Amino acid sequence: MTQKINLRTILQYIVPPIITVGLCIFLYRDMDWTEVMNGLKSCNFLLLSLFLICNVISMIARAMRWRIQLRAMGLSPRFGEMLRSIFGTYAVNLIFPRLGEIWRCTYMSKVTSSPFSGIFGSMIADRLADTLVIFLMSVLTFMFAAPAMAEFAAESDLAARLTAIISSPWVIFGVFILFIFCILCIYSPAGIFVRIRQFVNKMWQGFTALFTMERGQGLWLLLTAIIWVGYCAGMFCSLYSFPPTAALLASNGFLCGLLAFIFGSLAMAVPSNGGIGPWQAAVMICLCGIYGMDPTAALTFATINVAFSTLLTIALGLYTFAVPARR
Repeated sequence: MTQKINLRTILQYIVPPIITVGLCIFLYRDMDWTEVMNGLKSCNFLLLSLFLICNVISMIARAMRWRIQLRAMGLSPRFGEMLRSIFGTYAVNLIFPRLGEIWRCTYMSKVTSSPFSGIFGSMIADRLADTLVIFLMSVLTFMFAAPAMAEFAAESDLAARLTAIISSPWVIFGVFILFIFCILCIYSPAGIFVRIRQFVNKMWQGFTALFTMERGQGLWLLLTAIIWVGYCAGMFCSLYSFPPTAALLASNGFLCGLLAFIFGSLAMAVPSNGGIGPWQAAVMICLCGIYGMDPTAALTFATINVAFSTLLTIALGLYTFAVPARR
């Protein structure tokens, strides 16, 4: 048991910071910080402010959307509680990666006096909806950017590397172990697997509330659109706030910015502290590898973007934890 706990602790709390710190060391090892300061001075701070406002609007829309799902389950959380649950999620993820979603379910379970498992299921539905949106956006963007993507893949030998990873014996072994575990969860009479099935059933009820709610589906879809339009608009405000990236967009068009947004969004799936490290690396791959931007300028842009996002997350997190949860 101790070994399992230690392994879980390593995976949850040690590996993500290693990824974050490792990527940051790699990215910034030769960085001239005077370039970052000069880049910051050249920024349009009105557009940077709009970037932050767009992010907050997306968070508000996310809180409103999740509230619709919880109401479909018969819960009636206050809007302020919903908003703080979203703000707190980002703040917790900044310190403890992947724990933010657990924290917001625990927080909402406390303020609504409801079972954690059902709320967790609604959160899963919430995140799956975002996964579907970013998947569809990625497919459409990659289709339109196919020529540039194909050239980049050929130059970097990307296809061969992906094939080598997928065909790795470790990947195949991992899939096999996962398959065996799923079979045991479904059929085994052992107590631990029975408890897992009970938890999954309650979680499934929270998930299916998204599809069985009698009203609010139109508003739910509208809020989903607002969330992602807000994040995308914020990215473009950020890109246009920095002269080198603004010039890159002027010469390469809207698709350049959209592709950078998609790369950054996909990088958030990498376990790290608030996406710090993977986000900069992914955006640099797009801006430098595909569109030929100067690496120093691209890293300066990514650094400024992450710095402002992190400051916003900290500020909203301080507000969240300054207000006690009540019910």
